[in-house]
Amino acid sequence: MSGLRWWASGAMFLACLMPIRADRAAAQDAPASAAAVIEALQKGQYDEALRMNGELLRAEPQSHKLWTLQGVAQERSGHPREALESYHHAVALSPDYLPALEGAAQLEYKAESAKALPLLHRIVTLQPDEPTAHAMLGVLEYRDKRYEAAAADFAVAGDILDARPEALMAYAQSLHHLNRGAEAIPQLQKLVQLQPDDRTACYDLALLQWRYATSTDALATLQPLIDGGKADARTLRLAAAIHEEGNETPQAVQLLRSAILAAPDEPASYLDFATLAFQHGSYSVGIDIVSAGLSQLPRSAALYMARGVLYGQNGDFDKAMSDFQQAHKLDPNFSMSATAEGIAQSQQHHNTAAIESFRRQVREHPKDGFGYYLLAEALSWTPPDAQPGDHARSVAEAISAATSAVKLDPQLVQAYDLLGSLYLQNGQTEPAIHACRTALKLNPKDQQALYSLILALRKTGSKEELKLLVEQLTSLRKEEQAANKNSAHYGTLIERP
Repeated sequence: MSGLRWWASGAMFLACLMPIRADRAAAQDAPASAAAVIEALQKGQYDEALRMNGELLRAEPQSHKLWTLQGVAQERSGHPREALESYHHAVALSPDYLPALEGAAQLEYKAESAKALPLLHRIVTLQPDEPTAHAMLGVLEYRDKRYEAAAADFAVAGDILDARPEALMAYAQSLHHLNRGAEAIPQLQKLVQLQPDDRTACYDLALLQWRYATSTDALATLQPLIDGGKADARTLRLAAAIHEEGNETPQAVQLLRSAILAAPDEPASYLDFATLAFQHGSYSVGIDIVSAGLSQLPRSAALYMARGVLYGQNGDFDKAMSDFQQAHKLDPNFSMSATAEGIAQSQQHHNTAAIESFRRQVREHPKDGFGYYLLAEALSWTPPDAQPGDHARSVAEAISAATSAVKLDPQLVQAYDLLGSLYLQNGQTEPAIHACRTALKLNPKDQQALYSLILALRKTGSKEELKLLVEQLTSLRKEEQAANKNSAHYGTLIERP
């Protein structure tokens, strides 16, 4: 299928190369009277080709070869919609006629239409080793998140991908999604060779090299961007993490400072610096950096939380609790634990249809405690445009659902965590305290329960207990950060929109 070519713009897709295969096929086996049409096409006389081919079609309306020539002439004269109709008509007359299949597949693909898929599948059935058709299929399957099928088709496409940046990225991303990141490295290396200033490609390659190859390779990939002043804050943060894992803390600190200067309105750089300060016991330095971040981002709950943890580790418990309280005020749904399911899922899935689906599930499975928890979780997230009355009703229903969850499954820690947060939002301090203490009995390392308990006890609990809770929370944070390698934090490749 050498007549198909790669074509790229802001969106990733393939399109046709002229002269296309239909010309050659027509020249070989079209009726002799079509020779003049083919000659006109080759000379660029498209209107004349259309006129002559129209006369031939009136005499032979069932000729799939003439309909294919009609599509070629229409496409070349700037009428792709009409050309597509002609190609499809030819396919209807002769389902295995490759020139018509290819012409239709090219145009459907260029239009990003799902109709390209059956056409391409038909082509590879007729020509199983055809690389371009497999490459096109791979891109479509990647878009549909069918990563296994995409990877298989890209593998068949082989070297034809080597000069195609968009396809190389799609192949690498597919392999990454299949947990085959080591296999994705060669694809990204080819991409970086083609586009050495592509920050996304360099970032993704360095990330996989860090994880599956060596830190030296990863830094070598990033260094040209850094040295050339072309690295964005995200790239600088990754380089800092790699240096820090190699015990090169001064370089990591310098890179994070550069990341902050490059994008002072991105909280991630301040948070990474806070983590570095926390790990090395430089709490005061971390507090200063996060405070600078809060001057840029005064409504960042995550930054208040990070500073609160640093204050707690530094022994300034009143300031720690004040920052925790401010984080809660800015975002009552803020989750202390990076692995907490509740808030993250409810933010992703909150919409009327999802909530109705969860309600239907609990009606159909009234003894399923986890189903009630998922309903409560979805209800707990308030969209920005919610009315006060709607919010109050959602919280009340969420509390009811979470209460049902813990009655049905008394070991469901996530539901107790969610109850603690919801009771705090609702101003019900004592129930919040009870829910948090229950969660901590089940899991003494439950950071979310500790965080909510600190907030609930701030006005009613003893200062000594609060101090112990803050110490416990900061200790757990330190333990968690020591256990989690930086590569887990940077575990996702960047995908192009």
